[in-house]
Amino acid sequence: MARYFRPAFLVLIFLSAVTVPRLPGQSPQPQTYSVTAVGMGTVESMFTGKESTLKIFRNGPKELIETTIAPWEASPKGIHSINLFDLQTHKVYMRNVNLGTCSWMSYVSAEMPNYDPIAASASPDFGKLNPNAGKPEVVNGIPARVAEVSGPPGQPTARVWIAEKGKFIVKMEMTPPDGKPIKMLEVKQVSFTPPLESYFTMPSNCETQAQGEMTSTGFSAHSEVQVEAKGSGSANVGTNETHGEATVRTSGMASSQVNPPPPRSPHIGATSPNATSRVVDVRLHLFPDHYEGPCPHQIKLAAEITTNGPGVVWFRFLAGSVSHSPEGSVSFSSAGTQTVMTEGTITATPRVPAASFIAIMEDAQGQHGPLNVSSGRVNYNVTCTGQ
Repeated sequence: MARYFRPAFLVLIFLSAVTVPRLPGQSPQPQTYSVTAVGMGTVESMFTGKESTLKIFRNGPKELIETTIAPWEASPKGIHSINLFDLQTHKVYMRNVNLGTCSWMSYVSAEMPNYDPIAASASPDFGKLNPNAGKPEVVNGIPARVAEVSGPPGQPTARVWIAEKGKFIVKMEMTPPDGKPIKMLEVKQVSFTPPLESYFTMPSNCETQAQGEMTSTGFSAHSEVQVEAKGSGSANVGTNETHGEATVRTSGMASSQVNPPPPRSPHIGATSPNATSRVVDVRLHLFPDHYEGPCPHQIKLAAEITTNGPGVVWFRFLAGSVSHSPEGSVSFSSAGTQTVMTEGTITATPRVPAASFIAIMEDAQGQHGPLNVSSGRVNYNVTCTGQ
């Protein structure tokens, strides 16, 4: 069975294994504030490998989070999304500003999402951090003390800067084994003055309900698939169709946690600490690669996984617009490339305009860490007409 990790603020995954005292003087977190922050700890950054800017406004049970990524060559408009969370109605309203679309989804957590560094600081795991007693460091005008976080051997380490006043996260860095530090979060500005009421008005034309549900740590999906593909060949995780020497074994599992891929980096190894081989490349292809016409319309996704030796590779298709984002495992008897496939139906022009694919080598116990290799975003290039 696969292990699941939180999409935002990955440093918190280490804390469940750390036994340290609760932060001294920790008190209930404020309910009214505004925060501006940057970092790689967002869903959008993990898909694109680009740094996000976050503007967070909270007033009691409502919170607005605006996420932007500056334009780059592959995305001339960049990314601009605005999510409004309402703990009273248990909904999140999701606006894609670039596409001019809006939909809502059930929000089932009792706390705000982990994108919010002040809300995330109320986590019981955060209370296990033990900052140093030395001279505080000043981060953008905020005095803070540093807590060092280490996980099992071969896993990433982290540093967390904690504000002396208020005991909230000011900055976080994660360092992969033999890699450079990744800035997951850095608070640039914080204010405890009540934000404008206009931030918390329900957006107009936002009556479409999106499938699934959201929690403070991510989305929910619908199933898990296991695939065995030995030798040369391919396996379709949707239909169980095989070619060559591949064989397929499937099993269902409800409400698995969907996590986006971290940014692709040569410093991040696609393997678990005890695995003897690793994933060296993954590629995702969509068929057709362009479509404009009436919907529903079928689309197939094929991913190529290349390893430098034998082992079992865990993978996931991130294709929520067209399928249930299946995941599974594929066996390699030697170094080489295997292809896994899935398919789905496009019923409307995708609000999330791209798919992705992630993979990592499992260890002998069937475990894997959060540092996957990602295909990067592959655009659907789909427009449904007559809607």
